Parts: sequence; structure tokens; C-alpha cells
Amino acid sequence: MRVGMLVRRFDPAGGGTERDFAAAAGCLAAGHEVRIYAARRSAESWRGIPVCALPLPPFPRSLEVIGFGLMAARFARRDGADLTISFGRTIETDLIRCEGGAHAAYLAAARQWESRAASAARAISPYHRAQCRLEARGFGYPGLKMVLAISQLVAEDLQRRFSIAANRVQVLYNGVDHQRFACEAAAAMREDYRRRFGIDRAAPVALFIGNGFARKGLGQLLAAWPALDRRAWLLVAGEDRAAPSYRRQSQRLRVADRVLFLGKRNDVANLMAAADVVALPSLFEAFGNVVLEAMAAGLPVLTSAQCGAAEVLPPELREFVVRNPLDAEEMACRLDALFAAPRELGPIARAAAARFTWQEYGKRLLQLIEEIAR
Repeated sequence: MRVGMLVRRFDPAGGGTERDFAAAAGCLAAGHEVRIYAARRSAESWRGIPVCALPLPPFPRSLEVIGFGLMAARFARRDGADLTISFGRTIETDLIRCEGGAHAAYLAAARQWESRAASAARAISPYHRAQCRLEARGFGYPGLKMVLAISQLVAEDLQRRFSIAANRVQVLYNGVDHQRFACEAAAAMREDYRRRFGIDRAAPVALFIGNGFARKGLGQLLAAWPALDRRAWLLVAGEDRAAPSYRRQSQRLRVADRVLFLGKRNDVANLMAAADVVALPSLFEAFGNVVLEAMAAGLPVLTSAQCGAAEVLPPELREFVVRNPLDAEEMACRLDALFAAPRELGPIARAAAARFTWQEYGKRLLQLIEEIAR
């Protein structure tokens, strides 16, 4: 069967979503003829899979969103696709893989961290309005056979928001590259990185990873820091245009000497070796691959109830899920408990992550594709 995979931008070297798309393409290519259709592409082929560019003029972003959403599935079918799978907001698609949650849900959640003016600007933005209208048409398409949600959190929101029958929504969690995060030289790496950063070997260290600091709860995490052990350090890995304001916040809170802003990093696995815990107290997170990656590295995780990856935590780690990520006091309490937790949590976290591999992801994806084909 020829499968047309639809994505607005194809760049397997990009962020987490792009890497997940590439992993799915590789899995499907093992059992089907796959072609990728994109508005923008970084290459004409990837691992033997053709990457076809849609015949769109060089539109600005809003028009590109609309053009891709309206044309992608139709173009793929005219090109011979028997089944279309969308990893973006498109209409008339057979299957939708929803990784980031509904855009409408994101806009509603953004009011928690944005000013009223910013929220109002988003509400009238042509780009965001186009995204919402396209996803409403895509999820309301009568020919839609199945939706693959990245978490139960997303699945329930889609069912409620777009009146999708429960039997047409399946939860398919991402996998994790265990070889990358199970570092055999972790002990030596820990010593090396702590020495570079000037951190005492016995100091508690939390690692925050991600772009979009406001959405991922960095402000609330910093607000919790003064209540923690005075030896505790926070490493912040990621990019954000507002990073200077978070530095100023750490200075106002008098914790700047224990918070390191590291910027964009390509050595996340090594940074995990230097940390004791990973913190992702997001205010909106459809899943959060960082949680699985930390568990694969043998690190316990603090996350929030608004993070889909909280669903995959083992029972021993669920007490460290922050119910209200806007509550800095609750966050400090749970972080304090996590720093004091026994070392046995590391192997428990790694064992729980072992269930989530890209091989299992691919196997389940192929099963669902065959179910649709029948």
C-alpha cells in the first residue's frame, strides 16, 4: 500500500516533533511504500523515502498554513496515495497523528502565561485563526478513519472538543532512543560536567530542558527555588527570546548564583548524567519527550498534571506530579521530596521507560494502519 505522509515542514534534524515524524516514516517504510509531502523540505529524499514538495508559491506563514492544509491530502491522492496520514493541520485526511494537541487547546492554555494583550493578539492573528479552522475541518471530516493521539490527555480533549467518537481515537505514545540516554560513562560524565560548571559533587542538581520557557513552567520553577535546599542548583538548557527576563527573575529571587542558563545544547544526554532529577512542570504539554528521555537515563522526574507524559510514570514517581504548576509552593514541596527520594527511583524510572521503544511504536503503528486498510 502506498502511504502519503503529510507534514508542513520536513526536517528530520529539527526538534522533537520533526524527529518523531521521521521515526514514524522509517517505521512505516518497513511495511509500505511511503512518500512524504511537505510545503517545505530540507532534502528531496530521506533514507530512500521520496520527499515531495507541494506546488505552493513562496507564501507568508499564514497563507502557507492554509495552502498546505487545503492541498496536501488531495495532492497525495492524485499522486497515487492509497492512505494519507497527516502530522499537521489538513483537511480530508484518512488518519491524523496529533502530537501537539489541539491548537485551540493551546490558545486557551496560553492565557495562563501570556498578558491579556498577547492573548488578544493571538485571537485575531490570521495564522492562529487559520490553524484553528483547519483543525476543526480536519477532525470533523466524515472520511476521517482514525486519530492517533500522543497521550490520553490529548485524546480526551479531542473527543470533547471536536465530538470525535471514542472508538476513532487511539493513544500511541512515542518511543525513546535508549542507547543514546543509557550512558555507560555516566559517572565520569557527571564528575566532568559538574567540574566545568563549578558545582559540588554532593549538591542536588535539577535539569530543565526545552524551548518556550513560559509554557514549560520555568517561571514557577524559579519561584520555587528559594524554598529549596540552599545547595540546590538548576541547569536550564534551551532557547527563548525572553531568557534575559528569567535571568533577572533569578537575580530578584537571589538564586542567580545557583541557576545556570546554558542556552541551546546538543549534549542533553551528558547534561542528564550531571543531574539528579529532571524538572518539566509545564502549563501545557501534549506529551513531553524529555520525561521519557530522563527516565531512560535513570533519572526521576518532576512534571505536572498538564503534561501528557505524566501518564507513563511508574507508581513510585506519581507523587512528584505537580497538580497545579502555577503553585510555586506545591512545586517546592514536591521538588524537595524528590531530591530527598531514595536512589532506587533511578532504576525504577529506567525500567518503566524500557517499555517505550521506537520498535514498539512502529509495530503498533503498522497494526493500526493495517486495521484501517481492512
